Amino acid sequence: MTTSVQINIPDPDRTVRSPTDALRFVTASIVGIATTLIVLIFPDVFGGLGQDLSEIFDDTAGAITEITGLIITALVLAVPMIILVVFARQRDFRRLIIVVLAALVAAAATWGTLAWISNLLADDAFTPERGTVVVAQTAYYPYVAALAAAITAATPWLHRRWQRVSWAALTFLIIVRLTLGSNLPAELVLALSIGVAVGSGILFVAGSPNRHPSGEEIVATLKRSGIDVTRLDAAQVDARGSTPYFVETADDSRVFVKTLSTDERSADLLFHLYRQFRFKNIGDEPAFSTLRRAVEHEALLSYSASAAGVRTPPLIAVGLIGEKEYSMLLAYRAIDGRSLDSISADELTDEILTEIWNQVATLRDHGIAHRDLRLANVFLDETEVAWIIDFGFSELAASRLLLNNDVAELIASSALLVGPERAVRCATGVLGPDAVAAATPRVQPEALSGATQTALKERDDYFDRRIRDEIVRTTGRTTAPLDRIKRLDPARRIRNRG
Repeated sequence: MTTSVQINIPDPDRTVRSPTDALRFVTASIVGIATTLIVLIFPDVFGGLGQDLSEIFDDTAGAITEITGLIITALVLAVPMIILVVFARQRDFRRLIIVVLAALVAAAATWGTLAWISNLLADDAFTPERGTVVVAQTAYYPYVAALAAAITAATPWLHRRWQRVSWAALTFLIIVRLTLGSNLPAELVLALSIGVAVGSGILFVAGSPNRHPSGEEIVATLKRSGIDVTRLDAAQVDARGSTPYFVETADDSRVFVKTLSTDERSADLLFHLYRQFRFKNIGDEPAFSTLRRAVEHEALLSYSASAAGVRTPPLIAVGLIGEKEYSMLLAYRAIDGRSLDSISADELTDEILTEIWNQVATLRDHGIAHRDLRLANVFLDETEVAWIIDFGFSELAASRLLLNNDVAELIASSALLVGPERAVRCATGVLGPDAVAAATPRVQPEALSGATQTALKERDDYFDRRIRDEIVRTTGRTTAPLDRIKRLDPARRIRNRG
């Protein structure tokens, strides 16, 4: 007998501005800008490389290679036509406009960029081309850019097989043209990067299909994992980098589910890139190579924290949503209670704060840094017992910097609710004055989570300075200078000059 499942999830938007498209745009733009700078600063590098490639391939390129080049180029010319015909037959003129617009803009941008570079260098970086010219020389680079832009813009609607065929065709075109000694690497890199950047940018502005998993897909994944779902609800909780849900099961238990997708991973990569550009000494590890690695990492940290004796909800299941690795989920036993950011200062007693710091001490003893230890990630259950949740950003074998940052984060976050005196006193009572004092250089907005940073700025009363002063008073240790975190800090330079 099949039990019907009640799904209470708002209907998702049909199109979204995908962080994956934004990431592709940023990456391709960086490659294009870097290539342009190298060509302008070291014009002989690509020119010499092009001559070497021409000499190498001239010794091997014969009639067979030229015939092959003609055939493959003809096939590649057919690829955009196939894409356009398919979209036209489906009567999806929105897709058609996006793809055509991306191709035209990319071709124009490539032509203009190469003309500008040629004028600046007086053609020193470009050697005469030789070999069979299948596409007019003036049109080849813009065509490569247009094709790359069209494929990029069409990707969300193409089957994976056709995506591979399209990119393989473009790759063959480039290889054959290089084999014939017709083109230089610099222009090809520029054309490809401009094409991908334009295609991704237009797709981001216009919006791509929302591939977030549906309620039915989430329920199916949970049932494959052995969880008999009877109800699925969207969860109105703070869940950075994921989408949260609450699930009720046939045995009347509750499960907390968080789904993660490649879009959320792309957003995390963009955030890492921003932080690396703006800050230093923040302890960020390189982003995970795939969504699966990120999910497995969270599962490992959850198990490790639980094994160390930290009170955290047990992990029940990890699952792949659908057949493609676009979305995955983690299911935890739900805690009936409230996060500490939703309770009053009177409810957060010294006894509860002390118990939380005992959990933090256990994490430190086992070298685990939570890395998002704010009040929203501490739950108080119905029996007034505190639980630490969400190990998605945590690290094993953590450095002293990350462990100190956890202390600074929790002190600042709790001080915003109960005041600096109580927050510092409870932390010092468990960790000791040395551990708390060592975290003082990290008690500054830029070193803390976005939510805590925003709350500190909203106070507008030098609240972080008050916390540091209280640490000095309670621990009796001398004030350590703040860590320099901002790479670019014009205000600091002005203060120093003053």
